[in-house]
Amino acid sequence: MTSKAKLLLTWMATAAAAGFQVTLLANEPKNEAPIRGTIQLQQEGEEQATYSSLAKITLQQATTIASNAQSGNISKAELQNEDGFLVYNVVVSQDKKIHEIKVDAGNGSILRVDVDSADRETEHEESD
Repeated sequence: MTSKAKLLLTWMATAAAAGFQVTLLANEPKNEAPIRGTIQLQQEGEEQATYSSLAKITLQQATTIASNAQSGNISKAELQNEDGFLVYNVVVSQDKKIHEIKVDAGNGSILRVDVDSADRETEHEESD
């Protein structure tokens, strides 16, 4: 489960407990295939401090790969656990669109690109 999905579920549970009616708007496709990278993490809660020692490419290489795939401004780049695999999540903004590019931390291949509108992303940040 992605961190975005976990955050949404936590928010929904809190809102429901407080008595608010919760309407779920699907942000991610329901039939989205899980990511299959080259560096599998041993545990769900593996320490993020060890992520950089496991990565075979650097953050700079990952941002270069993402920039070559999608022009725009990089607003965030980090190593993360995505479906049990180590990936760089590089966020690129362009033309009111937010592109989350998942770069394999092992071989630098692009595993998936998620696209959302900047307006929708701002709404999520304001409600947090």
